[in-house]
Amino acid sequence: MGGETPSQKKPRSDYPVLAPKPVGQLISNIYKERINQFSARGQWENNNLLAMMNEGVASDEPHIQLGVWDAPDLTRPTFKDAVSHDFKKTSVGSWFGPSWSTHWFKVTLKVPGDLLDKRLLELHWDANNEGLIWTDDGKPLQGLTGGGERIEWVLPESFRDGEEHTIYIEMACNGMFGNAPGGDLIQPPDPNKFFRLDRAEIVAVNPDARQLYIDIWIIGDAAREFPSDSWEQHKALKTCNEIIEAFELGNKESLKTCRKIAEQYIGPNVNSAKVYDSGKEVVVSGIGHCHIDSCWLWPFAETKRKAARSWSNQCDLMDRYPELNFSCSQAQQYKWLKELYPYIFDRVKKKVAEGRFHPIGGSWVEHDTNMPSGESLVRQFLYGQRFYESNFGSRCQTFWLPDTFGYSSQLPQLCRQSGMTRFLTQKLSWNNINKFPHTTFNWVALDGSQVVCHMPPSETYTAEAHFGDVKRSMSQHKSLDQDATSMLVFGKGDGGGGPTWQHLEKLRRCRGISDTVGLLPRVHMGNSVDDFFDRLELKADSFVTWYGELYFELHRGTYTTQSNNKRNNRKSEFVLRDLELLATIASLKDKSYKYPKKDFDDMWESVLLCQFHDCLPGSSIRMAYDESDEVSRRTTGKWSYTRANSLSSFTPNSLRPPKSSSKIFRRYLASSRSNPQLSPTVLP
Repeated sequence: MGGETPSQKKPRSDYPVLAPKPVGQLISNIYKERINQFSARGQWENNNLLAMMNEGVASDEPHIQLGVWDAPDLTRPTFKDAVSHDFKKTSVGSWFGPSWSTHWFKVTLKVPGDLLDKRLLELHWDANNEGLIWTDDGKPLQGLTGGGERIEWVLPESFRDGEEHTIYIEMACNGMFGNAPGGDLIQPPDPNKFFRLDRAEIVAVNPDARQLYIDIWIIGDAAREFPSDSWEQHKALKTCNEIIEAFELGNKESLKTCRKIAEQYIGPNVNSAKVYDSGKEVVVSGIGHCHIDSCWLWPFAETKRKAARSWSNQCDLMDRYPELNFSCSQAQQYKWLKELYPYIFDRVKKKVAEGRFHPIGGSWVEHDTNMPSGESLVRQFLYGQRFYESNFGSRCQTFWLPDTFGYSSQLPQLCRQSGMTRFLTQKLSWNNINKFPHTTFNWVALDGSQVVCHMPPSETYTAEAHFGDVKRSMSQHKSLDQDATSMLVFGKGDGGGGPTWQHLEKLRRCRGISDTVGLLPRVHMGNSVDDFFDRLELKADSFVTWYGELYFELHRGTYTTQSNNKRNNRKSEFVLRDLELLATIASLKDKSYKYPKKDFDDMWESVLLCQFHDCLPGSSIRMAYDESDEVSRRTTGKWSYTRANSLSSFTPNSLRPPKSSSKIFRRYLASSRSNPQLSPTVLP
C-alpha cells in the first residue's frame, strides 16, 4: 500500500570461487625465454629437461676400451690395411692430427648389466671431426660428423648380451667443412689442426625425454614465429608453459604427462609415420637430400669418404623412418661408392629398388654450365644417364643443379634431348642485385625447348627442417597465383651428411601442428622428387615462361680465377674431340684396329669431374687444384698412348683421309713427326 520497506536479496554464500588464487597475464617475452631455458645448456642443464635425457652412461673400462693406429703421412688406407697393424692404447681426452690425417680406432664395447634392459642404447662418439663406423669384419655402417652433430650410433640388439663386441672407427681429421681456421670457412685451411676425442661412451637414452625435447622445440617455434595476433601463437605459448609446469626433475612419469599435454598442439600421432596419413591436402613436399661438393674446402679424395659416410647414414635412417625418401645426384660419386665401398653401394641399390633412395640429376657431376664446351655439356648427360640406367635400371627425369653459379640458356634443350623434362635449382635466390621473380615456371631455351623449373621457396638445398623452413615454403613462394605447392629440400649438405633423425622428428611435429591447430603449411613425407614434378606438369601450360640464361648475380671472378685449371679443361676438350675423330677414321680404315672406348670413357670422366661447379670456376682450396692438375697429367698420358695407337693404323699408301677431316689429320701427322709427345696439346 505504501510506506513499506522492500526486502533486499542477501549475497549467495555458495557462489563458486572461479579463481582460487591470483592469476597473472602471460608476459610473452618472459615465457618465450622460459621455453628456451627448459632445454638450454649452461647454468640450467642440471635442473631442466637435459638432466633427464639419459638413464645411464658407461664410459670407463671394461665397458669402453680404445686402441688407435695412426695412418702414416696423409694416407687414407683401406680397412684391410688398417686392421693389419698393431693398435696402441688410447683414451678420451687425447688429441689427433694434423689436418687431413687418418686414424683408425679399435673400440671394444661391453654393455654393463644395469643398462642391458634399457629401451635405447647408443654409442656416443665425438672427436669433433668426421668418422665412419665399421664392423669387425669390414662392413661400413654409419658416418659420424662430430662437434655435437650426428655423434650417435644405435647399438645392435646382439650387443645386449653382456659380452665384449668390437667395432672400428675411421677418423678423418677434418670437419664437415674442411679445416678452415677460426669461423671463416673460405679461408685457406689450417694444415696443423688437431682434434680432441671428447666422448666415447655407451648411453642409455630416455626416449620420452628425447621426444619431449623435440615436442617443445617445435611448439616453442610456433610460439616464437606465428603472428602475435593469432590464437595459434597464444595457444602454443600456453601449451609450452603447461608442459614446463608439469615437469618434475627426476620423475620419469612426469615426462609422459608433459608429452600428453604436447598432444593438444601437435596431435597424438607424431611418434610414427602415421602422422602423414591424415589424408588432408598437402602443399609442401619434404625431400631428404645430401649435397656433397665433389671438391671445395676439401679434395676429391675426401669426397669419396664423405659419400660413404653420408649415404650409409641415409640407409640406416630409412630402416628407422619409413617416410624418408632421399635424393642424391652426381653419377661420379655413385661410381666411387661402387668401386671403394661395395657394401654400401649394395645397400643403396636395395633402397633404390624399394623406391626410397632416388638417384637424380642425370649428369656426371653437378657441373658448371658456362665454361664447358657444348660437347662437354652433352657428355655430362651422356655419361650420367648411362651410369644411372646401367646400375639402377632407369634414367633420371629431373635435372638437379641447386648450387651451380648460373645456368646456360642451352640447358633446357640438352635436358630434353637427355630424357629430362624438369629442372630444380635454388641458387638464384642468392642474387644480391635483382631478385628472381618466380618459384615455379617454364624455362625456355634458345631453340624453344622447355622444362618445368622449380626453385624451393625456403631458398636452400640444405634446410634444417625447422618450423621456419616449412613456414617459408609458402610465405616466400612467388608463384602462388599459378600453383600453391612447393618442395622442401632438407638435410645437411655441401660437406655431406644428409638428413638426421632430428630433421625427421621435427617434420612429424610440423605435420601434426598443421592437422591439429592449422596455420602452418601442411608438409608431407613419403613422395619423391618425380612425384612432385608429375603433379606440376599437369598444370604447366599455365605457368609463366622465362626465356634464355638464368644469370647468377653473386659469385664473381669465376671466369678468371685458377686460370691454369681452366686452360687444362679447354685443352682437354680440344684434344678429345680430335682424338675421337682420329680413332673413328682408324676404325673405319683398319679392320684390325679396336676403337679404345674404355680409354675415351676414362679420359672423358676425368675431364667431366674437373668441370664440377667448385673446381672449374676456381672456388676450391689449393689441394683440390693439386688433385685436378694430377688428373690432367694422367689424362695427358692417355692422350699420347691413344694417339700413337691410332696413328699406327695409318700408312701413306693405306689411307687418304676424307676432305672433312684432312686438316685435323694433317695436323696430327705433323705433330707426330715434330713431337712424339703431342706438343701442341700436352699440358705442362
